[in-house]
Amino acid sequence: MRKTSEPRWFVSKSSGGPTRLRLLCLPYAGGSASVFKGWEHHLPAGTAVMAVQLPGRADRWREEPLTDLEVIADTLCELFQVHVDEPFAVFGHSMGALIALVLARKLSRKHGREPVRLFFASCNAPLPERPLPALGSLDDAGLRTQLSALGLPDEVLADEELMEITLPLVRADLHVADAYLDRSPERLDCPVTAFHGADDPLVSGQDMAQWARTTRGPFTLRSVPGAHVFDRRGWSHVLKTINADLETHMRRAAQEQPRP
Repeated sequence: MRKTSEPRWFVSKSSGGPTRLRLLCLPYAGGSASVFKGWEHHLPAGTAVMAVQLPGRADRWREEPLTDLEVIADTLCELFQVHVDEPFAVFGHSMGALIALVLARKLSRKHGREPVRLFFASCNAPLPERPLPALGSLDDAGLRTQLSALGLPDEVLADEELMEITLPLVRADLHVADAYLDRSPERLDCPVTAFHGADDPLVSGQDMAQWARTTRGPFTLRSVPGAHVFDRRGWSHVLKTINADLETHMRRAAQEQPRP
């Protein structure tokens, strides 16, 4: 495995106060850590948001994007292992949801630690009998059409300079999940919350409900406003739910601590 540096991979922001929990956030295809900018202001005190900055975007734009799911998950597992003895949760959106699942399994298998909660958004659950859609082979016109349907704003699609940079990156990211089949029998024990965009043309509510098969723990499915990439109201719903779920965990953890 290539040598890695944690600061290049994570953009960390704290909600204030001593860190009580880390929220690891994985973006959708083509997305950068900036997708999660400002999240720390909407989460419980003591939450450290660690947004993943994958190669090929933002300050890592000169690096080749990674297209191998196992390589990405192995690298993140190696880097994040210094935090596994502390409470952590994981949020993954679209491609990021798939990485989140594989990473959580690796952390459980290698370090015996699971997230206190997993959050999945806008992604078909990987099932052993049904491969994920293959979108990375679309030509530029087809990819633009798909991105428009998934909720990318028209002003972004109309920016030719931006699209010249974005389309190859999105295509590389889509190859991470193209036709992926989940052949692992592993099921986690942690609670899972799944978010479905009410107007998502690619992923249905039934598809999102299948994420329940990844855990033996409690499962919650929430429908939020927006398409594959949520609108402002959708993200507000997501953050309120994450805030409530993390608050619940922190409160229970505090109650379970032995009194001096």
